[in-house]
Amino acid sequence: MAVSLGGYARISFDKDGEELGVERQRRDYRQVAGMRPGWNVARDYIDNDVSAFKRNVTRPEFEQLLVDLQSGVIDGVIAYDLDRLARQPRDLERLIDVFEERPELVFCTVTNDLDLSTSDGRTMARVMVAFANKSSADTGRRVARKHRELADAGKNGGGFPPFGWKADRITVDPHQAGLITAAHDALLAGTRLSTIVAEWQEEGVRTSRNTGKPITRVALKGILTNPRLAGFRAVKGQKHIGPDGKPVMGIWEPICTPEKLETVVAALEGVTAQFKAHNMSNNHKYLLSGILRCAECGTRMMANMRATWKEGSNGSRFTYRCPAAKDGGCGKVSRAGEPIDGHIIALVHDAEARLKAPASGPVEWAGAARLAEVEQDISDLISAMNSRTLKAPTVIAMLEPLEKERDELEYERKRHTVEQVKASAATVDLTEEFERLPIERQRAVIIKHIKAVMVAPAGRGARRFNPDLLDIVWAS
Repeated sequence: MAVSLGGYARISFDKDGEELGVERQRRDYRQVAGMRPGWNVARDYIDNDVSAFKRNVTRPEFEQLLVDLQSGVIDGVIAYDLDRLARQPRDLERLIDVFEERPELVFCTVTNDLDLSTSDGRTMARVMVAFANKSSADTGRRVARKHRELADAGKNGGGFPPFGWKADRITVDPHQAGLITAAHDALLAGTRLSTIVAEWQEEGVRTSRNTGKPITRVALKGILTNPRLAGFRAVKGQKHIGPDGKPVMGIWEPICTPEKLETVVAALEGVTAQFKAHNMSNNHKYLLSGILRCAECGTRMMANMRATWKEGSNGSRFTYRCPAAKDGGCGKVSRAGEPIDGHIIALVHDAEARLKAPASGPVEWAGAARLAEVEQDISDLISAMNSRTLKAPTVIAMLEPLEKERDELEYERKRHTVEQVKASAATVDLTEEFERLPIERQRAVIIKHIKAVMVAPAGRGARRFNPDLLDIVWAS
């Protein structure tokens, strides 16, 4: 009688992604299946680099194996060992449920002689998985303790080299570090994260894993906000706090200053609503959309491509219009797009030139001294608790108001830093750089100088651009 089996292989950690471990398992269980008359491995279910112990991890191929066993697609399962299939009792019970419903199913492992269709076999399987679960838990505690010791010492843990560093995880990779620095500068000048993602993808930038994938938005955000960029030892993406209550510094070369990293994080997380203020939407396709306002009703004007425009014609490609009454405007004001854009760019060019005159340096944040005092007080309390000089309840009661004040001061520092960066990052040489900037950077330069432009009606038959019909509301 022919028996179609599903072969299951799994390994928890495959650093290089070469699947050598699961391939060995696959070879072994296929060899055993080939020794049994009529047995045939119809499909391999492979979960490579996937844990069976971690509760929050889903194993796609294991889930598919259960479905196929229940539906009768396969007549049983063969694996190298039981702990490849299950290290959590609940996963074993799900597998047992299927074999209780279909006792005719075949179960086989290379290393053990178990039969899940019998009571004795199920009992033995439960005992084996319980021991495997305990072994994983013990290993997890030992590994966690080791990583804690490494983190406290500011040393690197395991895994792949983080983006920005060479294989030794200490020396900066000049090319990758340059990409990070340029991306930081672009973000602080108003460039959207999605624009930088597109640029990195076009350049073929990949993650630092050996099987590196093209950069995604999530991956890029993680790279640009990694605390280790500023020299901090990080655990699960957060600064690691040492026994003395202070962030632990790593042994590697930093790529940026803590102040710059904090500003980048503030910009990306919207601490000061930087990209929401002044109508800085990420969705504008035209330079002055939302900046122009109808002088008749005050409504923001939006741009529309002209349906009748043709390549080679002298007319304007698009117009700025006040929305119709049904959309909240009056619909009475409309202007050709290019002349207004050119006029406003020229005005901002003059404003930028004036900015290049010698000016005072950046303004220091007034709360720096107080923040340093609060951080030191917090550190002293944690050290006192660790040395058992003070009891934990006493320390916690004293920490709460200090931590609240620290958080408020850090928020104010971020606001101050972002405003300082905004004041300088949007300054460009319009004659050379402006046209090469992405639309969001161009709008950031405009908005730095101009709050709004009130556009008055031109009157019937007027075709020439008349700058006198524009009332510029300059930023203070």
